[in-house]
Amino acid sequence: MRGPASVPELRAARLAAAALLASAALAGPAEAQRMRSLTSARQLQGERRAEVVVKYGAGRLQVAPAAGDLLYRMELRYDDEEFRPVTEYDRAAGRLALGVESRERGNHRHSRNRRRDAQHATIALTPRIPIALDLSFGAGEADVALGGLALEDVHLKTGASETRVTFAAPNRIAARRVKVEAGAAELTVTGLGNTHAPRFEFSGGVGESTLDFSGQWTRSAMASIDMGVGSVRLRIPRALGVKVTRDSFLASFDASGLVRRGDAWYSRNYAQARYRLDISVHAAVGSIEVDWID
Repeated sequence: MRGPASVPELRAARLAAAALLASAALAGPAEAQRMRSLTSARQLQGERRAEVVVKYGAGRLQVAPAAGDLLYRMELRYDDEEFRPVTEYDRAAGRLALGVESRERGNHRHSRNRRRDAQHATIALTPRIPIALDLSFGAGEADVALGGLALEDVHLKTGASETRVTFAAPNRIAARRVKVEAGAAELTVTGLGNTHAPRFEFSGGVGESTLDFSGQWTRSAMASIDMGVGSVRLRIPRALGVKVTRDSFLASFDASGLVRRGDAWYSRNYAQARYRLDISVHAAVGSIEVDWID
């Protein structure tokens, strides 16, 4: 059994402990110094419409309608080493770009991944003018509340994320289209009927998606669903007349509440319904379920 440590050994141990404490103390502020905060806003100045592009790579994202006379307001907390903020507005072209973009410095360390988790953005957009919205979200968690805006076109793209999109209030105008592209994601979209769009497009890679067509319907519409490996749950109001056609070799299809006629499935009220939703489904591997809602 070894005896007590010598004086030189104790000194060496103390020096090593001090070095570890010093490096930890330096690493903490260095990590914090890489995180930056930014707030940006612009008032409306007679704009009639806007094309809005939102790109957000990783972290937490919130989108909601803006209050007052603001065209937009954005609050960011981001990793300055890996990303740079984007607040670009071309008033003549009516084009607004918001979010963050990568500095493309190559491989990212685990510490950067931890800082990504601390990133967050809150973006508010005006409901007072028509907006063509193109929103891309990478990894993390997103809550995108678009109800009550004046959306003339909607294009949403998600990566490896948990994303919730809501149209809780009717769109102020009729959208031309709602297009959603989901990657390896858990995606929920609710209130699609409130968009007043005649066309819905959804494509999914790997993951679970819920498409909820509740809302204030004002016209008939068509929806196309193209999925790879995953599951899609369709939540459809009982008052809608529904027709489903599918081209899916290995996907399971729960057709409860639908009656097959030829190559398509129909709701029993399809012929009498005031508004109809015709859905075409192409699926490889996965499942498709229909839930009826009041």
